[in-house]
Amino acid sequence: MKIKTLLIWATMTVCLFAQYNPDNRVVTISKYEFKQNPDGNTQDWFERAEEYYTKMNRLDKNLISFKFLTHRWTGAAKDILQIAEWKSIADADASQASAGDMRRKAWPNDEKRGEFFGAYSKYYTGYHEDVAVTELVTSRVKRHKKSLNENSIIVIMELYLKPMSEVEGGSAAEREALRDEYFEKVINKNDKILSWMELRHYWSGFVGGGDTPIIVVTEYANLEDADNTSINREAILKAWPDEEERQAFFQKANKYNGWGHKDIGLYNNVVKLNKR
Repeated sequence: MKIKTLLIWATMTVCLFAQYNPDNRVVTISKYEFKQNPDGNTQDWFERAEEYYTKMNRLDKNLISFKFLTHRWTGAAKDILQIAEWKSIADADASQASAGDMRRKAWPNDEKRGEFFGAYSKYYTGYHEDVAVTELVTSRVKRHKKSLNENSIIVIMELYLKPMSEVEGGSAAEREALRDEYFEKVINKNDKILSWMELRHYWSGFVGGGDTPIIVVTEYANLEDADNTSINREAILKAWPDEEERQAFFQKANKYNGWGHKDIGLYNNVVKLNKR
């Protein structure tokens, strides 16, 4: 079996259908929009955005991680996607409820706070869309904790898992073990994959009626790495140097995967606005 055919295993994530695991976390995906500001410029927006997120990310103790994504090869130039991680949906609600208090703490002077938000808000339309509320599989999360000076690339892809009833001789326990093994041996060992999230159905999307969709969010340093379909080849060969053992692993693992994928998007990740 050629390595290229084995790479579909990189799409694998666990899904215990419609059953939330309390050890996992919640990830929300929200959409906002830029608008043209004739009185502003990109540098002014960035400086204000960096001030806003530096202060708010530090004050928001409920927010575990955060990514601020802008247009690259997906959607319209005005689109913004924000990916936020919380311990629970209750923590996400608490964060939103306390946002006003955090702003007052971050900008205690009423006049200066009004001036800041009056200028900063001119860069946004006020549009807000809740795209998804998902469950993050915390047992297979890769985090990039080093500081980045350049913006990174985020690829979001929808993949599919077969219903267990269609996997001959399969079990949830085996699927979990195989996915853990791949994650530890390949994703975690590949330095070109900066971070990795596996998201599954929670309070958005659907389950049932066929293959179950799951979402994979992968961070790369640049477009070249993001476009490299053989990016895991070296790690795979190192993990399973014996060809027969490698083939046996992927034959067993791939039986749990549904066919195909959907490219949700490729975005710039404004790293200075992130919370890692």
